[in-house]
Amino acid sequence: METNQVVTISAQVPANSITIFGYTSPDSRVELSSSKAFAVTYSQSDGYFIFDNLILPRQSQDLCLTSQDESNRLSNPVCIPEPPPINNYTEIGPVLLSPTISLDLQGQYSSGQSIPNSDIQIYLYQQSSPLSIVKTVEAFSLPVFETKSDSRGNYSLNLPNTTATNYRIFATTQYLDSNSPKSNTLLYHPDYFVSLLYLLIPLLIIITSLFFILKKSRRRFLPAIYYNKTISTT
Repeated sequence: METNQVVTISAQVPANSITIFGYTSPDSRVELSSSKAFAVTYSQSDGYFIFDNLILPRQSQDLCLTSQDESNRLSNPVCIPEPPPINNYTEIGPVLLSPTISLDLQGQYSSGQSIPNSDIQIYLYQQSSPLSIVKTVEAFSLPVFETKSDSRGNYSLNLPNTTATNYRIFATTQYLDSNSPKSNTLLYHPDYFVSLLYLLIPLLIIITSLFFILKKSRRRFLPAIYYNKTISTT
């Protein structure tokens, strides 16, 4: 007696699972991407985010994290090496993502978002290009400017505008006794002549006011001069 039996044979390619957690600006869209993996999560109000037990295919290569803040500004990517093939489970964290940064050229200030209540360092490098046949560019580091993000992760800083030259600017944040990677680097060129005009306008107003005050005082206290006219009779 013969019976027909169906036998199913299946095989599963082993894969890694990984948990990555860290901090960025509040309510940001956080992306994890590689050549073979992609995932999205959102940070909480304190900036905390987590990719929990994410299944990765073998040879997924570097995993890069980026965040997009509430103003659609992007952080600089932070890339993590692929977990070892022998690992069935890997946990990585806390990963600090870089601040976002933007420039307001009209208001002459920089702003962005980062981890709430964290220390922000802003670095400026002054560039000079001397006029010569062989063009060379030198960068001079200025003192680091420090500020602090508020409870929503916002920060801002007025930028120097007393020199008509180019600056390269980027920011980092310090949190949990660790420094984040640097933000995207921006080029800043202050409008020196407009800034100088803003400084001169109040001075010109003061000088003009003093001129009219002195002119009025001079008229008030100027002594009268009388002329005697002799009438001759014949």
